[in-house]
Amino acid sequence: MEKVTLKVQYGNFSVEVSGEEKYAEEKLDELLKKYGNITKAQLPNQVKEDESKPTKPHSPAEFIKKIAPKGQPDRALILGYYIEKYQNKENFSTNDLTELNRQAKQVSFTNISDTVAKQVQQGLMMGSGQDEGKRLFTLTTTGEETVENLINQKNKNNE
Repeated sequence: MEKVTLKVQYGNFSVEVSGEEKYAEEKLDELLKKYGNITKAQLPNQVKEDESKPTKPHSPAEFIKKIAPKGQPDRALILGYYIEKYQNKENFSTNDLTELNRQAKQVSFTNISDTVAKQVQQGLMMGSGQDEGKRLFTLTTTGEETVENLINQKNKNNE
């Protein structure tokens, strides 16, 4: 049986239940009704985590390998996502992408500036200012969703 952890926060109310999936869902329903006077339908999202997976962040190389991007544009997007989500940075430069790509021991980008410019044109990245004369970028919501879809597709293929 799959073990999961279900976490819910709704206003000032929060609850976390761990155990086998069926037990956790039943217990969560019970606690929501008893202490929060709410139902699952009222909640915006319910997070389900597989306890067998490591909780520490992946290295850039592991993260790229996990997703297996099909080309340089996907890899640049994935690296930008990694910088924002795992390194907790609001933005990144093309140099940041190149350096992270090098650390991940990936094939060098042919022309990172052109790759990023195309991502901007597609609405997956956008400019977010400058730092020391270097143009900074951030992922758009669409860019984040694109990476999350790549992650979900890879996870479904591995099931």
